[in-house]
Amino acid sequence: MIQLRSVTLDLGVHRIFQDISCVIQPKDRVGIIGRNGAGKSTLLKVIAGRLKPTSGQISLEKGARIAYLPQEEVLSSTLLVFEEAFSAFAAIISTQARIADIDAIIAEGNCTEELLEEYGDLHARIQDFDQHTAIKQTEEVLAGLGFTATMLKKTVDELSTGWKMRLALAKLLLTDADMYLFDEPTNHLDMVTQQWFLQKLHSMKQGFLLVSHDRVYLEKSCNRILEIERGTGTYYRGNLGAYLAEKQAQLEIARATRSRQEREISQKQAVADRFRGSANRAQQAQNLLKQIERIELVDVEPPLPTVHFHFPTPPRPGSIVLTAHGITYGFQDTLLFSAISFELQRGDRVALIAANGVGKTTLINCLAGLYTPLQGRVAYGHAVQTAFFEQDQARVMSPEKTIYGEVCDACPRATEADIRRTLGSFQFSGDDVHKKIGVLSGGEKNRVAMAKVLLQQANVLILDEPTNHLDLYAKDVLAQALAAYEGTILFVSHDLDFVQRLATRIIELTPTSAYSFPGTYEEFCAYKQAQLAHQQPTAQAEKKVVHKAAKQSPIMPMPTQAENHEKRKEIAALERTIARLEKEEARESELFGVYAYGSEPYTKTLARFTEIQKKLAQAHKEWEALAEELEKSL
Repeated sequence: MIQLRSVTLDLGVHRIFQDISCVIQPKDRVGIIGRNGAGKSTLLKVIAGRLKPTSGQISLEKGARIAYLPQEEVLSSTLLVFEEAFSAFAAIISTQARIADIDAIIAEGNCTEELLEEYGDLHARIQDFDQHTAIKQTEEVLAGLGFTATMLKKTVDELSTGWKMRLALAKLLLTDADMYLFDEPTNHLDMVTQQWFLQKLHSMKQGFLLVSHDRVYLEKSCNRILEIERGTGTYYRGNLGAYLAEKQAQLEIARATRSRQEREISQKQAVADRFRGSANRAQQAQNLLKQIERIELVDVEPPLPTVHFHFPTPPRPGSIVLTAHGITYGFQDTLLFSAISFELQRGDRVALIAANGVGKTTLINCLAGLYTPLQGRVAYGHAVQTAFFEQDQARVMSPEKTIYGEVCDACPRATEADIRRTLGSFQFSGDDVHKKIGVLSGGEKNRVAMAKVLLQQANVLILDEPTNHLDLYAKDVLAQALAAYEGTILFVSHDLDFVQRLATRIIELTPTSAYSFPGTYEEFCAYKQAQLAHQQPTAQAEKKVVHKAAKQSPIMPMPTQAENHEKRKEIAALERTIARLEKEEARESELFGVYAYGSEPYTKTLARFTEIQKKLAQAHKEWEALAEELEKSL
C-alpha cells in the first residue's frame, strides 16, 4: 500500500502540485492523467524516492518493493542484451552465491548460530525461485518486446536509444516488485509490441501507476484514475470512461448549484435593497444581508484552455491521389524495404504500420519527396496538393525564428489575418506569436507544425507521428478534426486509440511488401490473430471485410437469432430504466429550488440526485455497448 498525505512539491519558485492525498492499495492499477506540465512524471519521481517533497508524507507498506521506469532511462553496459535483462534477478543470484559460501563454511565445521540464522533467512528468500523458469521468463519478455535472437547476442551499448528503453522495460517487468511505476512506457514501442504490453498489464498480479496519453491503456488496463490539474490531485474509482462520466456529472452539479446560489443571492439582495429604506423592515434587510454573507459559493472549475481548429474543405483531386510503384530504399549495406507498391484513393484515411526498424518514417519521407528511392517512383494524381508533418519538428524548424516567422515562411500564400487567426486557435495569441521556436516545448512545436499544415489547405496530408508530445486532450481535438477532414490522410502513429479512431484502412509494411487491409485497426488485429491461429476466414467472410461498408469483422462468429433477440430485450429494458431515471432526475432537480441551500433536505436531495446521475451514466454506457454489439451482428 502507498499512502500520500498532503504531498506538496516546489521546484524553485514554482509550485508543481500541492496537498495531494490518496491511498493506493496493492492491487490498484492507477492511470495518472493531466495536461502537459501538470506534474504527472514529477509525482512518479516523488513516489519512487527520486525527488523529496517540499511538505507532506509518502508512506509505503513495510517491506514493499517499488520498481520505477522513468520516461528516458539510458542504459550503458557492455553486457549482452540477454545478460542485462537477466540481471533483474541479480539479488536472487547474489543470495544463491551467499548460500553456496555458507554451505562451504558449514562443510568445514566452522558454522556459528548467527550464520545458521542467516542461512535460514536466505533460503526463505529464494524458496520459490527456479533458475530455469527465470531464463524462460526472460526469453519470453524479450521476445514480447520485439528482441530477435540476433539482437540478444549484441551488447547493450550497440543498441539504439529506443531499444535501450525496451530493454529497461524488460528488466522492470522481470523485477519481483509489489508496485510498478511506469512513465510513458509505450513511447518507444511499435503497434505490435504495444498490443503485447497491454496484455502483459492485464495479466499482472501486482498493482501499478501508469502515466500515459493513450486512451486505450487508461480505459482497458486501469481501475483507478488520479487526475492532476491546477496543482491539485483528485482520485477516482474506475477506468478512464468512469472518470470522464463522474467528472462531467460533478461539473454539471457544481454549475447547477452555483447558478441556484447566484439566483438566491440576487433575489435576497433585491429584497434587502427594497426593505433598506423602510424603518419597519430594516432589520429584515440586515438579516437577508447576513444570510447572503453566509452562503459559500460552490467553486466551479473554469474550462482549461484548449486547441480549437478544423480543416477547411480542400480542393477536390482525382480519384487516385497517390501511387507508389516498386519503392526500394536502404542505407549503405542495409536494405530496409523493396518493391513496395500501393495506391491511395481520394478520402482514404490510411494508417501505415510496421515493426520498428522496417522503415515507416523512411517510406513516408520517400512519398513526401524528401528521400529519393533507390528504385521505383512516386506518382501523385490530378490536382493533388500535399502537406507534410515531420516526426522531428526540432530538426525542420529554425530555433531562431519566431512562431509567426516560421509559419509565414512555410505558408507564403496565407494572409497575416489567416496566420494570426490559425495560431490563435492553437493557443498562440497576442505577443505569443513572437516567441522563438527554440524556447517552445515539444507539444508547442507540434502545434506550430499543425498550424502550418492547416494553412497550406492541402487535399492530401502525410503525417509522421502527429500526436508526439500531445496530452490526452490535445490528441482528442486532433483526432476529431482529422476525422472530419474531407481530404486524404496517410499517417504513422504509435498511439493505439488515435489509430483506431482515425484509420479506415491499414497498410502493413514489411521488408518486401505493403499489405492493404480495408478496415479499422481493431478489425485488422482480429484478422491477424485469425491468421496466426490458422483460422483462415472463408471466402464469403473475406469478401465482407474487403467491402468498406462491412460492419462485421471476418473472423468473429456470427451471433444467433436468439442471441440478438436477447440483446433487443436487454436494450428495451435499459431504455425503460433510462426513462424512469430521467423522470426521477427531473423530479429531484425541481426540489433544489424548494429547499434552502445547505439545509438538511437540500443535502439529502443532492445525494439522491448524484446517485441517480451515476445510475443514468451506467445505464447509458450499457445501452451503448449493447446497441453497438447488435449493430455489428446485423
